Amino acid sequence: MTMKFPTTLLTPLEIDPMNYEFAGPYEIGYEHLFKLFSGLDRQIVPLEVGSMIENGGISYTELTILAALTRWMCPKQTLEIGTFNGWTSHNLALQLEDDAELVTLNLPPGQRPRLESGGWNARYFPETEPSLLFEGRPTANRIKQIREDSANLSAENFPDKFDLIFIDGSHSFAYVENDTKLALSVANDQAIIIWHDYGKPAHWAGVTEYLHREGREGNLYPTYWLHHRGGLETSLVIYVHGVK
Repeated sequence: MTMKFPTTLLTPLEIDPMNYEFAGPYEIGYEHLFKLFSGLDRQIVPLEVGSMIENGGISYTELTILAALTRWMCPKQTLEIGTFNGWTSHNLALQLEDDAELVTLNLPPGQRPRLESGGWNARYFPETEPSLLFEGRPTANRIKQIREDSANLSAENFPDKFDLIFIDGSHSFAYVENDTKLALSVANDQAIIIWHDYGKPAHWAGVTEYLHREGREGNLYPTYWLHHRGGLETSLVIYVHGVK
């Protein structure tokens, strides 16, 4: 199937007239999301989920949206920064064509991160080899795992450009900045980049602070927070690379 990307963006004032006071990420609801990704509301996705969300994982709503976006886009190359338990990796790979690939990146067990990454982040450093949901399943044939500190990688480590990139590694400011720069260096001209855990300053201030700074400086503009009163509630932020 042919890959699809948004061709136009939602202007901040189109979303909400009060957005003239803010540089983003801009809150959007389902109606805005479906306008940005035309036909997404009709996208049906298969999911394989457990009865409980492990602490540190994404929510069922977030997983459903990520899976629907993946199936809508039909990406050939997907990059996930932050494997954790492989739940997201597995369910995104379920949406891919047989000739597509998902590359997932995680810190090796027992290794300390090179950049600053203290506080709540330290709870999620893998001490032992984790059990990953996709291991032994058919989706493993479409998943390539890289065990390396993202601070040690550059575009030279990736032979292909990526169509969809999900950033969910360490949430310290230093790593969100590092991982975003890495994502931009390996993104194709119209790639979709998505961050997790925005809007949670008590635990993951680095994500919020970094995206606010980049919005103010016009480096990542516009970005959209999939969060709207009375409806959509996630911590996902979307950026459409290359579309102005």
